[in-house]
Amino acid sequence: MNTDRIHTQRIQTLSYWTRPVTIEPLPGGITNHNYLVSDAGHLYVARLCVDKALLGIDRRNEVVCHKAAHGCGIAPELVHQEDGVLVTQHVSGRTLAPEDVRDLAFIPQLAAVLRTLHESWDELTGEILYFSPFQTARTYAKTAVSLNARLPGDIDELLEDAGHLSRQLGLFVPVLCHNDLLASNIIIDDHDDRIWLVDWEYAGIGHPLFDLAGICANNAFSEAQELTLLEAYRDTINECDLRDLRILKTMSSLREALWAVIQTVASDIDFDYVRYANENFEAYREARRQLRSPVTAP
Repeated sequence: MNTDRIHTQRIQTLSYWTRPVTIEPLPGGITNHNYLVSDAGHLYVARLCVDKALLGIDRRNEVVCHKAAHGCGIAPELVHQEDGVLVTQHVSGRTLAPEDVRDLAFIPQLAAVLRTLHESWDELTGEILYFSPFQTARTYAKTAVSLNARLPGDIDELLEDAGHLSRQLGLFVPVLCHNDLLASNIIIDDHDDRIWLVDWEYAGIGHPLFDLAGICANNAFSEAQELTLLEAYRDTINECDLRDLRILKTMSSLREALWAVIQTVASDIDFDYVRYANENFEAYREARRQLRSPVTAP
């Protein structure tokens, strides 16, 4: 029995549905299996997802963060959760590609969404996990070793360097962050061009600039695009923020690379995790080279 058939049967048994449903696989997920579900003319996305301790995923935490993000109007409604399945309202819209995110006209709109998220304290209830990319990188590396996954020969030096970088960050106020801002987790609504953020499984309380850093790293931003994003978010640019952004951009690529290393041996999804890991290790090294140059605000 193939994976899609097993998942389809599981989705059909959910207590949320009002009548027999139609189910179609959704392409593109690199952590979970996603399906479009039609129930009495209403569309939903069902995500097959269990707690994945190997990746630091806690579904209870995800639900709390997702509901907070929905409360401030930037995430689709989470309508049902049941035994490893999360169901959200389907957004009729366009999933972005990196070139869309790099559009200088779009960047300020995305910055405004991040400000809304990071100012969402009134929407927060329940316990929420803290997220640190430095801790995550160390944990992922340890997990990769335990799985006999292939790591670069200089991984110990990379982690030691990451520790040094963590002590160079300035003071910050922790906020609710998405922490996984790939282009594929950003949707533009077909009806009103509203921006939606999806897949909140790595969300938590953390450094606000890590969300900006993830956008920069995951979408291959140029220096000009980085500056546009930071200025749109902060209304100004100073050297401390720019330095912190670039430290966190470095860590975003390292974390993503180590995540992919784990997935090379842990995932059943048809995706080239080896190539993805290598691309992110190279992005890390390039970001680290950039950090060695003096940081000067324009």
